[in-house]
Amino acid sequence: MENLKISGKHLEALILSLCIKDVSFFLKIKSYLSTKNSSEKSYFSDSKNQQIFNLVSKAFDKIEKIPTKSTMVHLVDKIEKDEEVKLYLNSIVENIYEEKELDKKIIESETLNFIMENRAYEAMLGAKEDIDNRNYGGVLKRFEDAIKIQFDKDLGVSIKDIDSCMEKMKTMDEGMVIPTGLGTLDRILGGGLHPKELTVFAGVPGGGKTLFLGNVAINAFAEGKKVLVYSFETSQERLLMRYYSNISMLKKMEISNAEDEAKKRIKDIFINDKNFENGDIIIKEYLANSVSSMDLTAHINDLITYKGWKPDLIIVDYILIMLTNEKNLSSDNSYKYYKTVSEELRNIGKIFDTPIISACQINREGMGDKGGSKAHVSAKNISESKGIYDTCDYFFDIIQTAQDKAKGRINLFVDKNRNEETGMVIPYEIDYNYMLIKPATRSN
Repeated sequence: MENLKISGKHLEALILSLCIKDVSFFLKIKSYLSTKNSSEKSYFSDSKNQQIFNLVSKAFDKIEKIPTKSTMVHLVDKIEKDEEVKLYLNSIVENIYEEKELDKKIIESETLNFIMENRAYEAMLGAKEDIDNRNYGGVLKRFEDAIKIQFDKDLGVSIKDIDSCMEKMKTMDEGMVIPTGLGTLDRILGGGLHPKELTVFAGVPGGGKTLFLGNVAINAFAEGKKVLVYSFETSQERLLMRYYSNISMLKKMEISNAEDEAKKRIKDIFINDKNFENGDIIIKEYLANSVSSMDLTAHINDLITYKGWKPDLIIVDYILIMLTNEKNLSSDNSYKYYKTVSEELRNIGKIFDTPIISACQINREGMGDKGGSKAHVSAKNISESKGIYDTCDYFFDIIQTAQDKAKGRINLFVDKNRNEETGMVIPYEIDYNYMLIKPATRSN
């Protein structure tokens, strides 16, 4: 407690006083400080303060309001037989119900530190068990959970505050929207990718999922955006080769065989195009089925803290080889499991105010007999789980038959769309020399 502006003992009294005068404050801290199911546990240095807090919590659960002073005295008399202890508890009640001028802002700030300090201490105690069991990821989660608290000050926006609402609406159509650079797809998306929304591309194995995600990454980069790409399957080296080939319009062998020339060409492009100067792509590779959204959040926070680098767009390749933060949730229930993974992924977009795009796999029913996909696939062909489809804002099926692939063609079927336009097919052409996707110049 040495770092607190208010001394520990005095702060505990102020916390109790503000609780009985401000139900909003009480509800914010109730779940963090109540120990009514554990009589031996105390977050307060004075266990009698903890006892009073638990009595307030118990009474609130029963009567759905903060108990009066007389109710608290009655509760103390009911539970405590020792007269000396009873006098002490009633003196605490007397003090916290006295009319005082309380600085809510300062007390809230100090209480936040008070809670985090207690939770960090608990995390340290619990970490030993995780270390003994070699559950090192559990150690990280304990400390992340310990500081993952906040007192929300945002009360929402009133529809009657027209000026403010109009300003908010502008952000949907202006700078925060990131074009994919893929023509009709941007129109379907309402101008491009929007912050806090999850867009998913579904395809058969080798059917163009990473190709689409990569083209979106490069097009956003060319618009001066910072793009963060998480890859759980394709190596960083392979992605870099694809990206450099696309940007420089040099084939893979041309880059490999004439490295110095390729370097110069790519550097010249970055120097001469000012959008590239402002933009960037960072590729982070993880093993499949080794990370959850919590791990990605930690990595993004590190990028912001240590590099001053905040992503404008986050690409995750791909959902079905991610873990959920909920360690007790089994993938046996694939719908709930991958719905949870998708919800957690979208929450990253909300936390960092960025669009999220990802992919999932189409199952055997959607595969063509001669390779590629069938001529028509839809959400029913999603591998593993429909939970992804039910969670995302936009869902596109990648359709590419064996014949399409031979001709350098690929199609997107608009399967789910928050803007309500669904059922159409968007044709594209692929130049495999440069891993480049562009709108079709002829009907597919």
